[in-house]
Amino acid sequence: MLIRSIVLAIVVTAATQAFAGGDDYDAANDVKGAGPAYFGFVRDARGTAVVDAQVVLQPKKGKPMSLKSNVLGLYRGHISKDVLPDDVQISCVKTGYKQIKVNRRTPPGNNAMFIETECTMQRL
Repeated sequence: MLIRSIVLAIVVTAATQAFAGGDDYDAANDVKGAGPAYFGFVRDARGTAVVDAQVVLQPKKGKPMSLKSNVLGLYRGHISKDVLPDDVQISCVKTGYKQIKVNRRTPPGNNAMFIETECTMQRL
């Protein structure tokens, strides 16, 4: 009975993480002053999540940041607070797909806290 309870607890924990996004996002790195949060979804033309797509945040000046989409197609991360959101280009790449659209929703002004970008990909 104890072993069944332990196995059940492990399965429930794993399932909860999968439905909650299942990514390796480290909330401890989500610190004040780190710059705006870049987040969004990578989906195919039908709206299905594209898992493990590489999302590249490329500032005009500086080093690019590469993120991966999770089981829901969600990605998220930060770039330095010194980089203006309008100076960051976002693109998505995955073998067997091509990017067909990027829809960015940036709040007005340079003090945006969240930059949402959705990538739409098409299977080749």
